[in-house]
Amino acid sequence: MLPKFEKITLENELEVYHIPLNLGSDVISIDLFYKVGSRNETMGKSGIAHMLEHLNFKSTKTRKSGEFDKIVKGFGGVNNASTGFDYTHYFIKCSKSNLDTSLELYADIMANLNLLDEEFRPERDVVLEERLWRTDNNPSGYLFFRLYNTAFIYHPYHWTPIGFKDDIKNWSIEDIREFHAKFYQPKNAVLLISGDISKDEAFKYAKKHFNDIKNSCEVPVLHTFEPKQDGEKTAILHKDSEVEILAMAYKIPPFTHKDNVALDAISEYLANGKSAILNRILVDEKELLNQVETYNMAGIDENLFIIFAICNPDVKAQSVKAEILEILNTLKENELEDDDLTKIKNSVKAQFVYSLDSASKVASLYGKYIVQGNLEELFNLQDRVNELNKDDIKTVFNRYFNNANLTTMILRKD
Repeated sequence: MLPKFEKITLENELEVYHIPLNLGSDVISIDLFYKVGSRNETMGKSGIAHMLEHLNFKSTKTRKSGEFDKIVKGFGGVNNASTGFDYTHYFIKCSKSNLDTSLELYADIMANLNLLDEEFRPERDVVLEERLWRTDNNPSGYLFFRLYNTAFIYHPYHWTPIGFKDDIKNWSIEDIREFHAKFYQPKNAVLLISGDISKDEAFKYAKKHFNDIKNSCEVPVLHTFEPKQDGEKTAILHKDSEVEILAMAYKIPPFTHKDNVALDAISEYLANGKSAILNRILVDEKELLNQVETYNMAGIDENLFIIFAICNPDVKAQSVKAEILEILNTLKENELEDDDLTKIKNSVKAQFVYSLDSASKVASLYGKYIVQGNLEELFNLQDRVNELNKDDIKTVFNRYFNNANLTTMILRKD
């Protein structure tokens, strides 16, 4: 059963949600979502949303750099942040007695962030090192980045949130300030207060700290649409790697589309657990792969369903691709067995239940639905999983898993 919520909207259009759960635990999660990610960047200025994730913990008009973290650790809290394609997520997990202080910290960085050049420049070097570590010097990370470069031509999903290396080198503090002014304002944010806290307290302190923060401008609306893919794309990457790595990506509809429940089920069926069909056939029986994973990357706009496979030594990725296509074609032609359908529906439900076992997980789940779609979709999810049938699965396989919709990337030594 999903925890109930209540919502208010402040005068500055900040949405505030209260989600009571784990009563008696004394633990709360304070989550601030900004509706901005790499999707909102422009070519030549990629990676700025991720850079601002770093800079939001620097100095404000009232605090020195590093004080945010020091204060949170001082009262025994845990805080972190992440940047995705569609949104940026900040959270503090702490005892409920620290709600007032935590909200004041978040309000301070929303209203008073300095964005000083002398803080920006060394942090840009940190982000560049992160790009090198996660992407350029990591074969799997490099393949994932180049997959998006190839699958999307025009839409900002053309790059992942880390951004292009030369863009990072060439940002100026003016670029950062301009981006911040557009997107980091109350009407482009969602605040969730969840856990062992009363509605009255949650809304009282949210109003106290955020109600007087002004919006600076209209939030830009993305008007970029990816042209329809009109044929299979294939690219070979040369990188120092002991084994070949394969990525196969199919275009899929936005997060709110009705087919996403079936796509989640297909992801479970293909690669979740040792008995999943790709694991069973390609890892255990034929010993072609060391590892295979699937990702339903549904976003605000059309995104990708990715099959990511790491080959065993001396196995060619091209032969693995042929094996995967054969398995997919069989699934497109034949219905699942009743037992398989029951198993994957139970697996999807189990993942869903797991996402509700703490205040921080609930806040992450609710926030994702709020910023990428709407909460009604979440509250209808269990019914839609229960209603899923074999025809639905087969239809979705045939609708999206076809070669005209496919981008294939192979990474291997030169």
